[in-house]
Amino acid sequence: MRIANFSTRRPVLVLVAALGLGLASAYMSTRLRLQTAFSELLPNNDPGVVTLAKTQKRMGDLSLLLVGIRSPDPAASERYAHALTGHLLTLPKGVCEFAAYHMRDVHEFLEHNRWLYASEEALTELRDRLRREISRQKNPLFVDLSEDDEEADKELEAKLNRAEPFAGRFPGGLFKHTTNPTLWVAALPSGGIMVENPGEALLAATRDFVARNPPSKFHPLMDVELTGPAMTPVRNREALSRDLVLVAVLCTILIPLSVLLYFRRLRAVLLVFAPATLATLMAYGFAYVVFGYLTTVTSFLVSFIMGNGTNYAVVLLARYQEKRSVGTSARESVQAAASELWRTTGVATIASAISYLALLATSFRGFSQFGLMGAAGCLLAWLCTFTLLPALAVLVDRRSVVAVRESKTNHLLRLLGGRLAAWRLPVLVGSGVLTLAMIVGATHFRNDPFEYDFRKLSTPNLTDERSRTFDSEKDALFGRWPQPTVVLADKAQDVAALRDAIRKADLKAPGNDVIGQMYALDDLLPGTIEQQESKLAIIAQIRRMTEDPILKVLEPAELEKIEKLHPPDDLHILAQADLPPLARRPFTEADGELGRVLLVYPPEQGLSIWDGRDLLRTSAVIQQITLADGRTISTSGGAVIFAAMIRSVLHDGPIATITSLLAVVFLVLVRVRPLKAALFVIGGLMVGVCWMIGVAGWLNIKITFLNFIALPFIFGVGVEYAIHMVDQYRRTGSVVRTVVSGGGPVFLCAWSAILGYGTLLVARNGALRGLGGLAALGEMSCLLAAVLVVPVAMSLGRWAPRPDDPIVHTQNAS
Repeated sequence: MRIANFSTRRPVLVLVAALGLGLASAYMSTRLRLQTAFSELLPNNDPGVVTLAKTQKRMGDLSLLLVGIRSPDPAASERYAHALTGHLLTLPKGVCEFAAYHMRDVHEFLEHNRWLYASEEALTELRDRLRREISRQKNPLFVDLSEDDEEADKELEAKLNRAEPFAGRFPGGLFKHTTNPTLWVAALPSGGIMVENPGEALLAATRDFVARNPPSKFHPLMDVELTGPAMTPVRNREALSRDLVLVAVLCTILIPLSVLLYFRRLRAVLLVFAPATLATLMAYGFAYVVFGYLTTVTSFLVSFIMGNGTNYAVVLLARYQEKRSVGTSARESVQAAASELWRTTGVATIASAISYLALLATSFRGFSQFGLMGAAGCLLAWLCTFTLLPALAVLVDRRSVVAVRESKTNHLLRLLGGRLAAWRLPVLVGSGVLTLAMIVGATHFRNDPFEYDFRKLSTPNLTDERSRTFDSEKDALFGRWPQPTVVLADKAQDVAALRDAIRKADLKAPGNDVIGQMYALDDLLPGTIEQQESKLAIIAQIRRMTEDPILKVLEPAELEKIEKLHPPDDLHILAQADLPPLARRPFTEADGELGRVLLVYPPEQGLSIWDGRDLLRTSAVIQQITLADGRTISTSGGAVIFAAMIRSVLHDGPIATITSLLAVVFLVLVRVRPLKAALFVIGGLMVGVCWMIGVAGWLNIKITFLNFIALPFIFGVGVEYAIHMVDQYRRTGSVVRTVVSGGGPVFLCAWSAILGYGTLLVARNGALRGLGGLAALGEMSCLLAAVLVVPVAMSLGRWAPRPDDPIVHTQNAS
């Protein structure tokens, strides 16, 4: 092989070039941004993503950071809330849009205008009662036959004091519940809706304030907790960052340790791990050049590239040591090993790359990037192996003979090979029965196999009893108020029609219960202009009546009661601009425009924002809203984005799987000779994949938006192991020698990959754990099928060894 031959002749040059590439790639890798927003996984032209981009430009984020402050002294809690709010308000607008711990200005506004917020019916009732009282005073013979008792007075007073927009919430204007002592500070980060990590700077500033101003200085028993919707993406990002570091560290420890234990030579770690490390760095450098950032999916490709990237080096090193054990030089041995293996490993590499590239058939942007990076990682790992390993071998392995000691692994493999050779027919029959059982298990995936409980796929909030208490108090006070779905109308006049259209669509949809309350800015006003004019006319009558001189003769207590019924003189028709800033903020667009925002909330009960089915139903109602005049308004948000992901997985998952399978099978049929050998390779692959799917079915594993990518790339892995075992049998013609000489390296390759995937099991994110578990299951299934079934099946064909007849044909050695 020309590449390996060049490397053995110019080893220092190759090492210097590899070091330069590694350093450059490492530098580019450190500059990769981590994009954790789910919208990054969908294509840019997805309707939900397109609408989300437009919404982000028009509307700021409404996901609040909520800081709970609890102490036995309410005054101390309010002092701390005041200090924290003052600090947050000094931050740049790019960090904090606003912060508040009370809405007293709103309460004062409502109290002053409570007459306008009272219903016209209550105002009319009060006017009539005043009229009767004046008539009684002016005419002693006047008889009032209407009910007039203390209970009726209380009922009328309650009607007059009812301020509809915030009835029953935030008594006294403080963000505080009447039944618990916790006072809350609400802060709003800058940025558009669902932008990438908008609350990180605000959260850092808040944490810094708490660190510099310990709550205990305000009260010894004061406690502070940060929570709210703005914390969720920040918490997920922090957890993913920690998981990424942990996965990378575990890969760099466990995989080299496995190589050391198998080969029992310290330099074997260098020869195997150096090419895989360089390939991994170059793959992330490739990502920097092509994408410039990592998503939740691609950030963890280190476990896949490191796990599979060692395969080629393990096989090449094992063959190299065979050559060295008979006394040939390092240069001759590595050249001979590379010449024998480059074809088979090359086809296996292409098969793996193709299986990754099959993900390009999905509409997921994140998974297309995963496929490109994975394919690049496979090809780079093969190229680095056949370039760097020969150069390293020549430089660090100059001894004339390498003693290949019998390992316990080889001893066990020899025992396994002997049993397989002795029980060929029972093994084959047993494998057939097992395969049939797995086919039955695979039927689990026929009926709605998707995991709709998104709690199982997210990063759990590992909280203690204290944090859970804060969260329950937050929910009791705010409910779902802090995080609505924002629907934007083109014109303010369309908001009412938009509300009606959403309600009608909800009534027509199955279940008709995905929409709860809807609020527009006009809902905070005391009615339309006409309604306010009518109320003001009645209020004017009440004002004149309370000023009637005849009432001066009433008893002092009665007179005081009448004076309280005197409306302010400055009442006037209220417009949107008259509302307090805090009340206007959720309805204010980025350019200051008012009146085109409709906030849509799910019902308080009976619908979960973590249930994928509920999200699909919600998306069906709000994503495309048709007005009465035929115009269509598109909207986006969490429900729309998640629903798009679910539909994409259910639609694109089978396409990517079939594409990968057909491409790998076609490659094997074209490149592997004779045809009989190609059929054994394909058979071993299909048995392994069948076992994987069957076990997953029996274990009731659900398909998620992440683990569905395991099956397409497992085709490439499975065919790699099958090719190696078929090649070994073609060389030896013996089940025992095939299992010993081929099974050992294949076992180590699979074990390294399982370790790579298995590191994802330590991740806190449930979706990543599911991907790692399913990928590891696929590795084990394809490994067992290749080692146990392929040699036995081939032995029944009574093939004689053909050491000089490679199963993979090519035109020339590249």
